Amino acid sequence: MLVPLVLTAVLTACGSGSSGGAKSSENSGGGPPKGGWPQPVNGQLTPQMCGLLTDADYAKYGHTRLPVISQKRLDNAPNAIDCLYTTSDELDIGLQPTAEAAKTQYAAGLKDHKERLTEDSRPTVLATNVVQGADESWFDYWTLGTANSQFKEYEISVRRGSLVVGIVLSGLKGKNEKDPRTVLTGLAGLVLQRIPNVGRTDTGKTHKAEFAVAGAGRAKQIVFNDPTSGAVTTLKNVKLPWHVEKPLINYGQAQIMLNLTAVSGTPMAAIGCNISVDGKTVVQEDPKIGGFANCSQPFTPPK
Repeated sequence: MLVPLVLTAVLTACGSGSSGGAKSSENSGGGPPKGGWPQPVNGQLTPQMCGLLTDADYAKYGHTRLPVISQKRLDNAPNAIDCLYTTSDELDIGLQPTAEAAKTQYAAGLKDHKERLTEDSRPTVLATNVVQGADESWFDYWTLGTANSQFKEYEISVRRGSLVVGIVLSGLKGKNEKDPRTVLTGLAGLVLQRIPNVGRTDTGKTHKAEFAVAGAGRAKQIVFNDPTSGAVTTLKNVKLPWHVEKPLINYGQAQIMLNLTAVSGTPMAAIGCNISVDGKTVVQEDPKIGGFANCSQPFTPPK
C-alpha cells in the first residue's frame, strides 16, 4: 500500500479532479461495464481490472471514492496492479503462479503488519477470517497511515488460492457510512465474485532457494536469511551435512541478497556452503580447513 496523501493536497485534488490529469472511475454505475467485468488477459492482470470496484460500490456503503490518481500494472512485480484514488482509497491485486507462493506472500504481509503495530505502539482491531469465499483474510487499521490522525484509514488483505487482494479505505467518511469492517469485507467480496476463477488454479511453480552446509560432525552455528522476508535465522549445534529449502517469492525486488554462514563445532575443521535456486547454484564455497564458511551473493529473482 502507498503512503497517504497530505490532507491539503487531498483537498486540492477534490476541487480539481485529480493529479496528473487522471479521470474518475469510468464505471460509476453499480453493474458491470459493457463486455462484463474485466478479467486477466493471457493470465496477466491489467489496469482495466481496477474497474472491478466502482464508485457505486463504495456509495452503497456510504463511502465517497474520490477521483483516481493512478491505475497501473506494477512493472517490477511479476503480476500485480495498483489502483490509487484521492485520499488513499486503494485497491491492489496480485496473482502468484501458485497458491503456495501466495500463501507465503499473504503471511509475510500479515507478519510485517503486526511488526509495525508493535514497533509504533499502534492500536489494533485486528480480525482474521472475515471474508466469505476466501482462504484467508485479515482486517485492521492501515499501519502506513498516520497513527494519531482523526482520519483513520483501514485495510483488508484477502487470499484465495494464488490471488491476493488488498484494499485500503480512506479515513474521510461519508455522513451515513457503514463501519469500516463492513465496507471492506463487502468490497473484497465483490472483487472475488467478479473474478470467480482467478487464483483457483496454479499456473506455474513456486521458486525454491536451498541453503546447504557441507562438512562432518556438527556446526556450532549456522546463520541464513529467508529469501522472501529477509528474516535472519540462527541455528545452534547442527548436525552436518545440513540443508534447508525455502520458498523464494518475487514481490518486485530488483535483487535479493542471499546469505549463509557456518561455524564448525571443531576448530579448523573443513566446512563449506552452497546456495542454489531451483537446483542451480548461485554461490558456493568448497569445504576448506578453517572451521568457517561464508556464501553471500545478490540474486535477481525470477519473474
